[in-house]
Amino acid sequence: MSSAPEEEELRSLKSKGSRPVNYESCKTDNGVSCGVECVKRQVRQRISILNWIANYNREDVISDFIAGVTLGLTIIPQSIAYAALAGLPSQYGLYSAYMGSLVYVIFGTVKEVSIGPTSLMALLAVQYTMDKPIQYMIILAFLAGLVELLMGVLKLGFLVSFIPIPVTSAFTSATALIIVGTQLKHLFGIPSKAHGFFQTLYSLTTRIVESNPGDLILGGFAIAFLLGLRQITRIPINDKTPRGKVLKKFLWYLSLSRNALIVLITSAIAFRWNSSGEQVPFKLSGHVQPGIPGFELPIYSVQSGNVTIGYFEVVRELGSSLVLVPLVAVLANVSIAKAFSAGKIVDASQEMIALGLCNLLGSCFSAMPTCGAFTRSAVSHSSGVRTPLAGIYSAIMTLLALSLLTPYFYFIPKTTLAAVLICSVVFMVDFSIVKVLFKASRTDILSWVGCFCVSLFAGVEVGLLFGIFISVIGLLKVWVRPGIQQDSIEKQGHRYVKLSPETGIFFPAVDFLRTKVIEVANEQQVPIVVDCSGVIGLDHTSTKGMKELAGELKKVSQKLILLNLKPSLRKILEESDEEIFNFWEDETDADGDNNNVVRNIG
Repeated sequence: MSSAPEEEELRSLKSKGSRPVNYESCKTDNGVSCGVECVKRQVRQRISILNWIANYNREDVISDFIAGVTLGLTIIPQSIAYAALAGLPSQYGLYSAYMGSLVYVIFGTVKEVSIGPTSLMALLAVQYTMDKPIQYMIILAFLAGLVELLMGVLKLGFLVSFIPIPVTSAFTSATALIIVGTQLKHLFGIPSKAHGFFQTLYSLTTRIVESNPGDLILGGFAIAFLLGLRQITRIPINDKTPRGKVLKKFLWYLSLSRNALIVLITSAIAFRWNSSGEQVPFKLSGHVQPGIPGFELPIYSVQSGNVTIGYFEVVRELGSSLVLVPLVAVLANVSIAKAFSAGKIVDASQEMIALGLCNLLGSCFSAMPTCGAFTRSAVSHSSGVRTPLAGIYSAIMTLLALSLLTPYFYFIPKTTLAAVLICSVVFMVDFSIVKVLFKASRTDILSWVGCFCVSLFAGVEVGLLFGIFISVIGLLKVWVRPGIQQDSIEKQGHRYVKLSPETGIFFPAVDFLRTKVIEVANEQQVPIVVDCSGVIGLDHTSTKGMKELAGELKKVSQKLILLNLKPSLRKILEESDEEIFNFWEDETDADGDNNNVVRNIG
């Protein structure tokens, strides 16, 4: 039977739509597992829906329905656009949307998170599957899901900590610019197979005279429409009156559904134009296969023309994407979960498991790699979502679109999808952080600039790894070359120099400290006191290095004085060689010890 605090915690889940996190192991006083109750806790920990579904009520149903339908109006046009960005037919984006939403309902922990196609995943995955059969993308989704699931089971969430905010910001900004660049060819109606940001811009510049006026005019109208509706909520309205409240809510929903509206409007124009018997002056998406794919485990050979490519050969060709795609997906998903967790602790391992299952099961229904999307999560949050069950309503809308609307997807203009993508990602570009980083840290600004530039020139995966490399090098530099504060102190006529390392003394830094101590000792011929307040540990190399340093000072009739060293570390050095070290508990020990030390020098 659950205790009162547990029941109270479960009741509170209605309002936040998540589950209790970080359960402790269930054991008796003797430390033995209590069996059934422990198993129940573990099951509830991993199948998150069990923590709140029993308390699901009418208010939750209404709120989740509104949020789910609103999210559906957003996710359908986005999924079609992101499939195009990944080089896939439109239906593959919808396959990914409905499966991600359904699976996250059961295993997800944060009510706002919306799993499905994203511009980031599409751009990242297409760099490894470009000009290859569609099955490559599906196999990548399966293997990425497997890696994410293993990361969650093995509790490897700490790996995300190695990607600092400056690198994330640069990576996101570069990705957004690359997406804008890749969509310009559809906006101008110029056929181009150029790859990379600068190559694409060069190709468009040299072929600008080939622009299709129909695509350009419609694309410009779509962008103006989307940007206009984005700003419509800023119209000053007195929401103190009932009429004002209704109008404000209407404008908010109008702004929220802008992607669906522009797709609907431009598709209707194309349909009407085509029905009149005249040639449509802009390029259309083309035929979209109707229906829902059957279940198929994506472990198979791939047919490319007359050549059959074995499964393991496909895996080999996917290469580093098997690590990079899941790592970036986990980073995005955990970051979004934290942003919407309202200060609650996010179980990163469970989020990895949920994301892994979304991709694993989604790939069995021909889905592309997916992760959480910040914009869609913000839509859910603004729509008053109460639990993750809202995802089931957006999934139903996606399934209905696949079943009933696919014949009409033919008439969606490509330039409209390009406009939707451009307006979705252009606001992700953030150059304002550069000014902040200039004031904060040289390493941070180097990692931002390095990641941003390399992403544009060599690809986002190389840029991300380069940014992480710069950040790690900056971190290592602190340990290899720590800052050492030097103070000359005189007490009762006796002088000594105090050196205070800013970080611990492990093996990378011991040689640097040793050189500094000997340099000061030779220059000033006074006792050297090393303040060890910041020393949290000593390894074998640093212990040996400190012993050699003390021995060198002893040769010139000096002792190495270690101040504020922890008793446990002091014991290590005393066991090494008690005679050559001198320890001070604090600087008052100088009054009794300085006479002997100074006398030894002279």
